[in-house]
Amino acid sequence: MPPPHLTSLERIAYNQAWRRTLNQLQAGWMEASHPVADFRCECGRFDCRGERILLSGREWQEVRSRSTRFAVAPGHVAPCIDSVVEERQHFWLVENLGEAARLAEKLA
Repeated sequence: MPPPHLTSLERIAYNQAWRRTLNQLQAGWMEASHPVADFRCECGRFDCRGERILLSGREWQEVRSRSTRFAVAPGHVAPCIDSVVEERQHFWLVENLGEAARLAEKLA
């Protein structure tokens, strides 16, 4: 649960960290020999309802290779905090910048 009285940037970071935690639980499917799992969009947008994206085990490992990286639905970028690392057909890989990156590392 995020603390009260957060800045907008901090609320975005907590939203991303919460979805990342949900997705880490979902990654257990791949450990049970499933080649692909259904993950939630990890964007920080307040209007996102956690759109579903399919990731392979290799893609999941790539996203989690850095605590500042997130898998988002195509177009779900918060330009004030994210840089697009790679656009793929079914998801985009983004990386937090500046203070958002520091918060992502802290919340990982």
